Amino acid sequence: MEINDLIHLQNPWWRDPGTFPNETNLPKRDGFDSFFNHFTKNKLISGLTGLRRIGKTTLIKQTITELLKRKTDPKTIFYFSFDEPTVEENRDVLDKIINYFIKIVNRTELYKLKKQLYIILDEIQTVAYWQDIIKRYYDFNLPIKFIVTGSASLSILRKSQESLAGRIITTSLAPFSYDEYQRIAGKNDFEDYLDFGQFPELWNFDDQTRKINYLKDSILAKVLEVDIIKLYKLRKTYDFERLFWSLLPNTGQIIKSGRLITDLGFKKATLFKYLSVLEKSLLINKILNYNGSFRSEKRLLRKIYPGSVNFLKLSIDPINIGFKVESYIAGLLIDKQAYLCRERDKEIDFILPQKKIAIEVKYQNRVDPMDLVFFRKFLKEKDYKGILIVKNPDSLSKKIENTEILTSDSCAQQIRNL
Repeated sequence: MEINDLIHLQNPWWRDPGTFPNETNLPKRDGFDSFFNHFTKNKLISGLTGLRRIGKTTLIKQTITELLKRKTDPKTIFYFSFDEPTVEENRDVLDKIINYFIKIVNRTELYKLKKQLYIILDEIQTVAYWQDIIKRYYDFNLPIKFIVTGSASLSILRKSQESLAGRIITTSLAPFSYDEYQRIAGKNDFEDYLDFGQFPELWNFDDQTRKINYLKDSILAKVLEVDIIKLYKLRKTYDFERLFWSLLPNTGQIIKSGRLITDLGFKKATLFKYLSVLEKSLLINKILNYNGSFRSEKRLLRKIYPGSVNFLKLSIDPINIGFKVESYIAGLLIDKQAYLCRERDKEIDFILPQKKIAIEVKYQNRVDPMDLVFFRKFLKEKDYKGILIVKNPDSLSKKIENTEILTSDSCAQQIRNL
């Protein structure tokens, strides 16, 4: 298909001003209003990252709808998705489509441009030198507002830090929260949410095998076998896949790099490079140990959690429900500068040193008071506030001073507000 034909097919509102994107009537994510307000009131480039299939395209299509409903000239709104097999992934194609939009659709020259334009570039991460091209347009101080999205943080964040410093603000779109699962899916099953609730298309499948295949093929395979290969110009995916599948059964446990090096046959430098790639590709999150010294944090112990708790359903070994809840909480804390605290053989799941908050997850029918001795001691000695996340408050037989008790299925908002 010719690129010009693809441009027009992706922008039907040019042909019929009364046309809205197909995603118009889908329920909005909780963060839609915040994203739209930032987009319309800030000249900076808006970056949107997140795992595949969590609604980035839907969110930006609904942003287009909102612009159209506010009587924005349809021909000033340009959307283009690079997630098309027929699109060439080179720097020329980006300049070509932007020039087509300005010169052909809006019938003007770049230097004559006066009216506000909106250019929305979806899944841009595989386009070579995209950041340099957008920087050039931005630095001309033209009336163009850009949104760029990507299914990996490495393309948006790493390259933007190098070329778009001070010009871009990036929002990370998380997997669907439990609140959204309840509101949009109309379900109220927390344990089902932990297994299959963070991706909306899973809600439509009744068969568990179809859900598992969807997670493997439509999400993980796209990243492991397509995105990472294109972004890093690699020929093999096997080692990344082996590492990822090796990490899942060890969720919530201290990662022993020496054992991974031995089991997988990697060099130490290769292991940490691959871990970094998986993290920047949003497939995993890491929580480092903290002992009061930021200088030494990278040399200390760490835990690895999946980018979505739903990935744990794919583990070759069954995952304890407590580790699933811990992984869910780790996802809520991803932007909170959270650490684990381990002293000898005792540990606290998460601490936020800057806020002096300690968080412990105990998703079980009965919480043994002996399991909280170190937690109580830590709060008292460090003068921290405690948050204990439990299956139900009745599982506690003794009150804990200076500690808020939250249930695991209703703690999301409190955690996000920390």
